[in-house]
Parts: sequence; structure tokens; C-alpha cells
Amino acid sequence: MLRHLLLCVLIALPAAASASDLTHGQIEDELVGRQIAWWEAEGWRHGHLFLLPNGAAEMTVERPRPQHDVGRWSLRGDQVCTRWGEARSGLEKCYRIRRGEEGLFVTTGGNVFEIRELGV
Repeated sequence: MLRHLLLCVLIALPAAASASDLTHGQIEDELVGRQIAWWEAEGWRHGHLFLLPNGAAEMTVERPRPQHDVGRWSLRGDQVCTRWGEARSGLEKCYRIRRGEEGLFVTTGGNVFEIRELGV
């Protein structure tokens, strides 16, 4: 319940001084090689994302229907671009990532990211 409330606040508030788009270097330092739990802002679909240092990417969807996809990711300026084997019919999508509260990241693509320790 608290996480849902926090998510609503993050989405509803305009950009605050503590919330800023991650730079190219921050994305590499904070997200690459880390296990990322993700969920849609609406909360009905979620899974995990792994951006490997070599540009490979792996994504799982746990709800509503378990899925697994592999693809590629790259940085274009301060945007993360992903292209999946099956998701979005293989079309590329680029988005910015904004630092939120409580260790959460919010994307312009409508997802929320949280770094998780591997195996947790």
C-alpha cells in the first residue's frame, strides 16, 4: 500500500529539485549490470530487466502472463534505447529515466525501475 501511494506521488508531482533525468554516465554507473525490477505505472504488468555491459538485454514479464525476451540496448545521449526480439514487434523504443524517491527510477516510457540485488 505504501509503495502504491509513493508511486502515485512520484507520478503526480511535477519535477522536483531531487528528481532529475539521469545522464549517460549515471545510467551506465547505476543501471548497467544490475538487476532491475520494473512495473508499469498503472501497476498491472511487471517483471525484471537486465542491461548487460556488452549491449545485450534480457527482460521478463511476470504478470499478467509469464514471458521472456532478449534483445539489445544502447545509449543515445541521455536516453536508453531498447529493441527486443518479440516485444513491440522488434521496434526500437528510447526513453529518459528520472531519479525518483526511495531508490526508484521513473521512465518517460511509463515504467518504474527499482534496483534489486541478484537473487532477491
